Amino acid sequence: DVGQRGVEALLEEVWDGGCVDSTHQPLALLLMAVGPEDVARIRTGRLTRQAMDYLRLIRDFFGITFKVKADADSKTVTLSCLGYGYRNVSKQVT
Repeated sequence: DVGQRGVEALLEEVWDGGCVDSTHQPLALLLMAVGPEDVARIRTGRLTRQAMDYLRLIRDFFGITFKVKADADSKTVTLSCLGYGYRNVSKQVT
């Protein structure tokens, strides 16, 4: 029974497409937002509620807006943004 549910969940993630599973969408969005000051792009399956809420939080906190483009053929979503360029100022340079 547990194996059957695991297989069904895996197949659902594969069927949704994209490069990031639905559980880790918010983490990928955060890494894109705080990354280098360059364009970051990612393709996901349908956006989860948590990812949409996270997009709002990133906009409010960092002032970064994402460009969202839906692809009807593959039923995926491409998100892109310009990174914040966060740097660890406490890191010692040797």
